[in-house]
Amino acid sequence: MDKVKCVFGQKLGLVPILAAALMSEISWAENSTRWFRGQLHTHTYWSDGRGFPEQAIAAYKQRDYHFLCMTEHNRFADNPDEWREVKTDEGGWPPNVTQAIFDSYARDFAKDWVETRASDSGTSVRLKTYAECKAKFEEPGKFLLMPGVEVTQALNKFGVHLNYINLPLVIPCVNGADLIKNIKAPMTVSELISLNATETKKAADELKRPYMLIVNHPQWIYYDIVPKDFIDCPEIRFFEVCNGGSDHAPHPLVAEHNEKLWDVVNAFRVLHGNKALYGIASDDAHYYDAKRIGGTSGVGDAWIMVRAASLAPDHLMEAMGAGDFYASSGVLLDDVSFQDKTLRIKVKQDDGVNYRIHFVTTKQGFNQGMSKISSPSEKKRPARFIPQYADDIGRTVKTTTGVDASYKLETDDLYVRARIESDSPSQTSPHFHPKVKTAWTQPYTHKSVSVGKTIGLEPKRTIDIDDQITKPPGIPAVDDLMMLKTANSLGLYSKSKGH
Repeated sequence: MDKVKCVFGQKLGLVPILAAALMSEISWAENSTRWFRGQLHTHTYWSDGRGFPEQAIAAYKQRDYHFLCMTEHNRFADNPDEWREVKTDEGGWPPNVTQAIFDSYARDFAKDWVETRASDSGTSVRLKTYAECKAKFEEPGKFLLMPGVEVTQALNKFGVHLNYINLPLVIPCVNGADLIKNIKAPMTVSELISLNATETKKAADELKRPYMLIVNHPQWIYYDIVPKDFIDCPEIRFFEVCNGGSDHAPHPLVAEHNEKLWDVVNAFRVLHGNKALYGIASDDAHYYDAKRIGGTSGVGDAWIMVRAASLAPDHLMEAMGAGDFYASSGVLLDDVSFQDKTLRIKVKQDDGVNYRIHFVTTKQGFNQGMSKISSPSEKKRPARFIPQYADDIGRTVKTTTGVDASYKLETDDLYVRARIESDSPSQTSPHFHPKVKTAWTQPYTHKSVSVGKTIGLEPKRTIDIDDQITKPPGIPAVDDLMMLKTANSLGLYSKSKGH
């Protein structure tokens, strides 16, 4: 009997694979911090991606990523009996498994790994689970695969998408839903976001599992998430400042949405004594075949760089909770530090590429007024009222040409962040996406902890973990096997229904 049949012949299903694969999460400690490259937003045939999970993982490993999270729409890849029929073409949405992609999959992976079965209608292929992929691909200290889900909802035709990271289950509000859960209800977007955050936190607390929650692509479909949604939900600490784009061009009278939104949110948050919103960059990858992997929604367009003590979920999320990471769509930094209220940047220079470093702040006493621009529907573009805020929110106060720059917070600065632009074109350039390769630091305030290091000092980071990134005191790292057992006992967990 082959290995796969032996495992799935047991009553407990994936327990042996899960236990062996995930014990490696407990400790990969190193003596000092280092940079880790990661991707927190990808899709495969488990939802609406155009590739098998193994193809997605292999693509990121080949590009020297250190950690990856596959975030299927309202799904977690846990069902060992998930099959897809191989078709000639992709068809509509969600896509079919095509013969061409299946042939590539079968060619790249061993015959004893790929599982098929014949039927009257043709050939079907079994999708490998998260646990199986983790056991096959993870390498302690080199590559980490983390569980996650994209909560995918449409509230009164407004898209509300959030990724939660490091929780291998589906929260109640979308458990059993289609790939998009359509909601018609007298509630606001911020109320729905808050509901999702509450359910995610409850599940993580009961499972004693560190996690993070990210609001995705606020520009999609068309200005669906606005600053007020974040201001009303201070528990949300992360959002995607860079993700793919939109099918619709920005309104000509509205400033660049994601960065302006970021500054508006942080101006009001810091003013009200709340924690700053941090920015993530992601591929939102759906394509892994040779023709599309380098395009929009392909691989390698945008990512995060996290400075952590080790490649373990606890350390990565502690670092991100402290703001010790940056987002990038192609620019790498040798160092970013915030010491003595001074933000310092050192760019890792590519040959023949020029850089400009912009420092962005909002001052105390900023104009808090807001107006709205009416944008009527046109073809597939929905009607929206787009908020407009004053120009003194998110002002560039200093620009330096070169690879080194610094800015010290002035007394009336609420925060400072940096945007580092190259003169090299972006890998892709859809609407709402930077045209040149860019990096973004996190915003730092007068109350921010120190991150990074200054010459002559040891690496320093004082962790300030927010409510979304929590491991209760005295609780050791918990492997996914124990967490799944706990979830079952609490009634939180049930297998995702595939489509």
